[in-house]
Amino acid sequence: MRASLAVLLLSVLPVPSAVPALAAPAAQGPGAGPAAEVDLRELLRRVKLERDAADVKIYGQMASAGSPAALKTLQQAIQELRERRTLNTAYGAVHRFKGSPLDAKARAFLVGDVLRHRRPDNRAAACAALARWGVKAADELERVLEKAEDAALRTRACHALLPLLAERADRESVERVLTYATPGGQTLAGIRKVLLPVRGSKVLKLYHRALKDEDRDVAWRYLLLDVLASWKDEGADALILGLLEDPDPVLVSAALEVLGKSKRSHLVRRLEPFLRGEHPLVLREALIAVTRLTQGDPYWLEDVLDFSRRREPATRMGAAVALAEIRTEPALARLYELLDDEDWRVKVEVVAQLQRLHRKEVVPLLIERLDGASARLGRDMHLTLRMLTGQDHGPRSARWRAWWRAEGEAFRLPAPADTRKAEAARQKRRAENSTQASFYGLEVVSQRVAFLIDRSGSMQGRAMLQPEDRTKKPRVSTRWEVAKHQLMTVLPKLSEETLLNVLFFGTDIRPWQDELVQLVPKVRDQALEHVRKFPMGGSTNIYDALELAFADERVDTIYLLTDGEPSSGKVVDPTEIRARIGRLNRTRKVVIHTVSVGRKSRFLRLLAEENGGLYTEAL
Repeated sequence: MRASLAVLLLSVLPVPSAVPALAAPAAQGPGAGPAAEVDLRELLRRVKLERDAADVKIYGQMASAGSPAALKTLQQAIQELRERRTLNTAYGAVHRFKGSPLDAKARAFLVGDVLRHRRPDNRAAACAALARWGVKAADELERVLEKAEDAALRTRACHALLPLLAERADRESVERVLTYATPGGQTLAGIRKVLLPVRGSKVLKLYHRALKDEDRDVAWRYLLLDVLASWKDEGADALILGLLEDPDPVLVSAALEVLGKSKRSHLVRRLEPFLRGEHPLVLREALIAVTRLTQGDPYWLEDVLDFSRRREPATRMGAAVALAEIRTEPALARLYELLDDEDWRVKVEVVAQLQRLHRKEVVPLLIERLDGASARLGRDMHLTLRMLTGQDHGPRSARWRAWWRAEGEAFRLPAPADTRKAEAARQKRRAENSTQASFYGLEVVSQRVAFLIDRSGSMQGRAMLQPEDRTKKPRVSTRWEVAKHQLMTVLPKLSEETLLNVLFFGTDIRPWQDELVQLVPKVRDQALEHVRKFPMGGSTNIYDALELAFADERVDTIYLLTDGEPSSGKVVDPTEIRARIGRLNRTRKVVIHTVSVGRKSRFLRLLAEENGGLYTEAL
């Protein structure tokens, strides 16, 4: 009787605990599956016992209950944690309450921890979780902007608010972005959307202050130059002129290009001093900019003709572009003479300008020079002939001469769009049927080659290694071993005349040699042994690897292989890397082929396209 009464009393008394032993069925949010019961008390017990060593799936299981008790349990669990990795996961699980009846409470909890938690790692993890709400947590993110003491937290909040700031499109939004945002990666496009539509003298004052801030990252100056270039008014031009005083020659050359396209002839006097500069890239862009601003002034042609005979190759390259811009008969006659310049880079520039000119008279000039060209220059000439004519009579002149004798007089150049389409189809067929030395299917045509190979930790990822005997099945290996195998397969197929270097890059750059070396048998054996034994490790420092390869002036072709996005080095943002390398390459004329391992890479595809190379994937 007493036992029965005790059971009856227990069945009606409440359970004395903030965390129920068995939570209510999980809340059914939009698209949720069947409700599942979660033992919140047991999950919390495991976190208190194991702390950061607990299975990180626990936090998602807690949140999946979707009840007030679940949110409270998750909050209690977070207080037991210390490591950044587990804090990120646990705070991230709070995002599961988005759109539920507890949405507001979840956001209130997160913003409270962002602003008041004593530990920096908790504040950072809570802010990252809150940012996942985006503009739906606008009020809370605004509070972070106003009250957070940590600049990194304000930056993260600002990035989450970028879509809302772009909608507002006012000076206050511009000021917030300039104050708190950091351009780079995915935020770059969002920042640009905020800045581009907002104009006026007050905004120019904000830009002026930002450009004068020496502590501001250089990426801001590139971004603001891009924004100001779209204004096309004198106030913006004044700020761009100020950038000509920057110590970064790449930025100065970019500013010169913008001013050269402004059509404001009165700027010529401001640009003329840069024609006497020492940096080749700056001198080249100044020459082209002044040419565009003088708009065919016959007296300026005399100066350009003089520049085309200067000692510095970069000056003659700039003069080649200027001559192609002027397009008078004397200008074109001198441009054609530069096809026989002593420097290969000048000749590459001239060939590029001849393709852009799209004139029939160029065809026989290129045909006559095919046989005497180096491997790299011959490649460019052959490509230009194909792009001009839509024909392909091979890399030597004999068949081209025969064709031109038979059809040249009546031949009409096809439209560039048609030849581009034909060339794309030709490249596809060639890749499928190539028998030449190749690296991941990319033919090695040049004899002045640098291979840049990613050795970062992620290259330990799984990949399939194709055996030499194609009748056998591929075996499971790593991306690193496959990359080394590809390199060791192509090296024996290169001629002894090839000049070669191999640069492995992780956090730092490890070149095999200080400069290109001739691949004689003894050196080839040393290269193979170096590749075979080289260890892996580190992050992904792409920019510094490219910069070091560019430092060897004999390099005319690069093969870049990586399985990830840039993560270390002088420049990390992919867009900025492309912009800087593309501009440096205007005086180097290096072809950059890229190989993306294990993933598709828009960055690598564009890097190759913008630098005359091909892109391939090893997925």
